[in-house]
Amino acid sequence: MRLFQREILRRWMSHILMAACLLCGLLTACASNTAPVAGPLPGQQIWKAGVSSFLFGTNDTQEWADDNVETNPQVQQALKAAHFTLMRTFFIDKSPIDGHATTDAELEQRVKAVEKSDMTCLGVLYNIMDVAFAKHVVAYLGSRCNLYEFGNEPDYGDGIGHGPYSIQTYLQQWNTVIPQLRKINPQAKFIGPVTYTYTGNDCTYDPDGYAHCYMQDFLAGVRASGVLPDAISFHWYPCYNDTKASCLAQAPTYGQAVTQVKAWVQSILGKNLPVGITEWNYDPSNPPPDYGADFIRQFTTQALQAMIQAKLDFACQFDAQSYANYGVLDMFALGQPKPQYYAIKDIISQYLP
Repeated sequence: MRLFQREILRRWMSHILMAACLLCGLLTACASNTAPVAGPLPGQQIWKAGVSSFLFGTNDTQEWADDNVETNPQVQQALKAAHFTLMRTFFIDKSPIDGHATTDAELEQRVKAVEKSDMTCLGVLYNIMDVAFAKHVVAYLGSRCNLYEFGNEPDYGDGIGHGPYSIQTYLQQWNTVIPQLRKINPQAKFIGPVTYTYTGNDCTYDPDGYAHCYMQDFLAGVRASGVLPDAISFHWYPCYNDTKASCLAQAPTYGQAVTQVKAWVQSILGKNLPVGITEWNYDPSNPPPDYGADFIRQFTTQALQAMIQAKLDFACQFDAQSYANYGVLDMFALGQPKPQYYAIKDIISQYLP
């Protein structure tokens, strides 16, 4: 009788243990579906629904006002509180305002703004011709910045002496400089060609009328040289003085641009690489005055959803608070969030694990 009771007890405990193990497995599986995993880029995580954490970035461009993302703790704390992830910051060898050589103190101020915002650094090595400055930046920052773009819209130029550069010139600099920078920081990832649109300039046409532009020529050039990028980037502002309705209809083009660039990467390089839009917003100039908060929220939400559906790897809204374009595209004004900040914050909350 006691042996029978012991057998019943043993089997009963076995079933309990099995049920506990099954429950534990389910909990572990659920945890693995929600906990972020590392992405292919330094600091990148994969959030809910496979969304890259690096979609939620912004820009710290040249500062045109004293009150900016680097000097205003309110902006930094707001970015941190909303869980923005990637800050693209410009490392320019000389000030566009007065021409003075950039100091280490200025480099420090930029990278500290990234760190205080609890974001990952994406540095722009702005002047592709100043090799000594690029090498100094990468050496000085070390592990504090492990992501770099080589140049900024080299196909378009900035109007103050940096470009436009032909694809041949850009490739020559890329093939020469990038191997040197990789020796300085082997952990860093280097990104190009940072074109002003997803196709870029300098288009040529074959007899059938098919265009070959800066982006495709860059991919073909690095395939030939073997100095492959770690990721591909471009900029996309789909509107230019459009009406609200016309501009809003352009929001889905983010997905179309991403899909096209990914197809070029695969077909030309024969492999996939991370792709990013490192400047994006509705209009790069002065949008019509009737653009309001409702429009900006709608456009921002639809643009980001298009990027998510196209499985974009990283993106940086332009810009945080630098008074670029007289502050029209700034996400903050005197430290106070504007509608675009709240639109991005809401989307982050949907995908943040």
